[in-house]
Amino acid sequence: MTAPRGSAGELRIFAPDPENDGPKLIDLLCKTFPVSAGYWQGERICRDGYLLNSNYDWIASRVGKLGSEIVTHFGVWRLRIRVGRARILTAGIGSVATDGHHRKRGFLRQTANATLDALRGSDYAVSLLFGIPNFYEQFGYRRAWTFSNATIEADQISTEAIPRKLERCRSAARADLAALYNRENTNLTGTAVRPVFPLGNPLVESDAYLWKQRQQVAGFVFVGASGNTLEVRSWAGDPEVILAVVRRLARTRGLATIQFRWIHYQSKLSRFLRRQNCDFKSDYRSSGGPMIRAASLQRFARRLLPELQHRLKESYLSGWCGDLLVDDSQEARSHSASSRER
Repeated sequence: MTAPRGSAGELRIFAPDPENDGPKLIDLLCKTFPVSAGYWQGERICRDGYLLNSNYDWIASRVGKLGSEIVTHFGVWRLRIRVGRARILTAGIGSVATDGHHRKRGFLRQTANATLDALRGSDYAVSLLFGIPNFYEQFGYRRAWTFSNATIEADQISTEAIPRKLERCRSAARADLAALYNRENTNLTGTAVRPVFPLGNPLVESDAYLWKQRQQVAGFVFVGASGNTLEVRSWAGDPEVILAVVRRLARTRGLATIQFRWIHYQSKLSRFLRRQNCDFKSDYRSSGGPMIRAASLQRFARRLLPELQHRLKESYLSGWCGDLLVDDSQEARSHSASSRER
């Protein structure tokens, strides 16, 4: 564990200890990010796979303490993100929090900078977060990509490809669901290699259904309700079957509208939906939403190089060779390359 820094009267920043700091950290998160069912439901979520028993990185994350009280947190979860054929070890930033009694004192800035310093000496290539507008730029984060949502009215779905049986499930202990998702998203840039959470993410996977074909899982959906809309938060399988399933789920709940959240533009379902009567909205933001920052340009360039070489070879610049310089405010990485390099 990283030794605390700072005197007794200052904010001390260090990597949290799961045994000694876990309960206090959960308390801070439950007070800062209350779920609809209240504090105790939030505590259960943190203990059942979101924070404890998860891929939360207790070494790279940082908390700030005043005395024995945890007042700030800048959390890191270990992810592998696809960039085409490349798999990039990514520090997923989440649960960025400051105790309400200690805000506007620069404590979070200190904690965030300490975390980013730790990431430079780690094995991560980049860090990724989904942030509020006009805040994370101060830490070097920039817009990562455009995200899209697809909305369709339940009565506009005409497919009858409903499976014989729907089973309630959680992805917690189901490697077959993760394998199905990974096959469908093999080279889709920006998607994460599953399982992202070893026990499942209780924030989004509490209402899930699967169906089978020849005794094997053929598809699944994770859903939730928002007003008069059925939100589909994750899915895999044949698009026609998925639409038939969510139409049934929407009608059962008395919901008129179905929305597929954060749908990849090039995914199989996305291509199918764009041939239906639906609204497909791409959200372009210069600030906020998905934002990215290099943890190490050298590690990032090394892991991305085979994918960049493949793209160059397949492009109209296939005969190019030269020097590639990649830099940001922290470091620069130069590499001599050509489309024919192996």
